[in-house]
Amino acid sequence: MNRIDHIVINIQDRIDEAVTFFERMGFIITPRGYHSIGSINHIIVFKTDYLELIGYPVGKSLEQLPQLVQGPAGLTGMALKVDNSDQMRDALIAHGLTPQPTFDLSRPLDLGNGKMADVKFRVTTLKPNSIPGSDVFYCQHITPELVWRPEWQTHTNGCIGMTRLSINVNDPKAASELYLRAMDVAKLENTEANTCIIHLSNFEITLVHETEKPLGMFKLVFGTDSLEKVSDALTQGGVDFHKEGERIIVKSLPHINCELEFEYVT
Repeated sequence: MNRIDHIVINIQDRIDEAVTFFERMGFIITPRGYHSIGSINHIIVFKTDYLELIGYPVGKSLEQLPQLVQGPAGLTGMALKVDNSDQMRDALIAHGLTPQPTFDLSRPLDLGNGKMADVKFRVTTLKPNSIPGSDVFYCQHITPELVWRPEWQTHTNGCIGMTRLSINVNDPKAASELYLRAMDVAKLENTEANTCIIHLSNFEITLVHETEKPLGMFKLVFGTDSLEKVSDALTQGGVDFHKEGERIIVKSLPHINCELEFEYVT
């Protein structure tokens, strides 16, 4: 409940462009997945978490996922890793939250050599707008071996995980109380009047109030074992970037609609 499973970027109907951009940054992108509810995705797999690029085919209306079509592009969701969805739902109710009924999802995976398998997981969501600035949900993997595959985890930019997420909210202190209940964590750092930092296992969520930014998730930081590898990959891919101290900041694309950074991790 307090471990990041994956982060979601809504690419809407421009997923091909997003895939090309992330490949140019030195990431390995999985083959396209087709969800049982009509959405399509690609994922970028790290040691224990992954980034999901989700969207929908051009010209297709998703009645089951109107938020993909109607909502803004960019960072939209944060999935927490759980071992048992039913127990998680009971825990959320005990914490005073309102979970929706748990549902099953799947997508076919081409294993090559004419072999196919279904990636299966169970998802528990909260009542819409329960958590300010983010769609927090819970993911139980039934077939984790079909997600964390070694051939997808060795990125030329040296990235081994995601490390930080920034979210703009109206009231960081009030929002942090809801995040703590939703994540079952107690470690909170109040750094200044308009900033709170929530510490998870190998991950930080920074809640800020910045009037010049729209509300919601706006920055994702990747951890790499070598900033030189990142620099080389970005240069080779023709991606604009600049350095600020021990960080590399990428010039992102408008339809990705979020800030992307890299930092060194051990």
